[in-house]
Amino acid sequence: MSLFKFAKKQTTLPSLTAVEVPQSSLNYRIQLTPDYILSARSQLELGYLSPMLKAYRIFRKEDDSAASAIDVRSEALKASSVSFSTEKLSSAQIDFFTSLLKQFTPLFIDLLLELKLTGVLFRQIIYDFDSGLYYPVKFISYPRADLRLLNNIPVPFNNNTPIIINPIQTLAYFREEAILYSALKYDVFFSFAINNWAQFTETYGKPPRIARYAPGTTEAEKIQLWQMLQNFGTDLAAMVSDNVHIEFADFMSKSASSDLYYTLSKFCDEHITRRILGNNLSTTSVGDGGSYAQAKVHNLVRKDILAGDCRDLDAFLSAFFTRLNHINFDSQAIDVIVHPPSDNNLMERIQIDEKLYNYIGIDFPEDYWYTMYGVPRP
Repeated sequence: MSLFKFAKKQTTLPSLTAVEVPQSSLNYRIQLTPDYILSARSQLELGYLSPMLKAYRIFRKEDDSAASAIDVRSEALKASSVSFSTEKLSSAQIDFFTSLLKQFTPLFIDLLLELKLTGVLFRQIIYDFDSGLYYPVKFISYPRADLRLLNNIPVPFNNNTPIIINPIQTLAYFREEAILYSALKYDVFFSFAINNWAQFTETYGKPPRIARYAPGTTEAEKIQLWQMLQNFGTDLAAMVSDNVHIEFADFMSKSASSDLYYTLSKFCDEHITRRILGNNLSTTSVGDGGSYAQAKVHNLVRKDILAGDCRDLDAFLSAFFTRLNHINFDSQAIDVIVHPPSDNNLMERIQIDEKLYNYIGIDFPEDYWYTMYGVPRP
């Protein structure tokens, strides 16, 4: 079932001004902890979206693995071919939607991925009225708004009172499943492992210096010896008395603890990447045998995920463009077409197509050429 429904009829024309949306009073500097994530999950089940959305923002901002994997998925989708069916459309409609795709396609892709990653999308649309048409010019984000579910739709609240905004003036969607939720638990353990690993390195990376002095050493000599020990870790040379013995403590037996921190951090890092991309070969190299076979399998997974993103982008844009068509033109639905980037060798492909067309007589549909070779329509 599609997540996006087409508007069936034109409704009230959109307002050109923004509705004031107050900011939530939640503290957004809290560190992610297991207790906070569980609490946010409980709040989410009651329809309060802000705590979990805050956790996602911290996660994406602080976790390099998540940010990198999201970038890979986003850029792959942005390499796709996005067009729309021009059948039965006037030149004014074609010009209108062509300009929207040219201006906002990267943003539309980011909005779709935000919905799939976090399960929530809320943007207020600001329109500009020009030559008798309503053009969307801004998609305002309210990262600190007190969003709650009302009839399974994200709605901003003000002191427990919903702020009702014209549906034409907003993009408001909610999905039960959020990709980032299952990755949060790995981020918690990853953060603890990195923190403990850093403390371990600080404690045992530079071994302590121990000085022994003979009985009868004066207080001034002790002070001088103490200052020498403080600098001895970085000095390349030192001079001490025969009465002083300095040694470095050996903590080689502690290396097992270091390996535990490294193993845990690597485990969490790989699972975060795998949850977002479906694999981790896109961001890591394989040092063992069988790299080619693994790469082929991972590439198939990558294609499946990209194809799914393309289908969702298709539905998302078709619903939004149909809404805009109802506002500006007529009741016709706009069919957006999204094709994943082709992995075909185009030099080989054109030779095959030429033989199929000229020697066998296969008549290709016109859409095939634009899709296969990425040629923009005139």
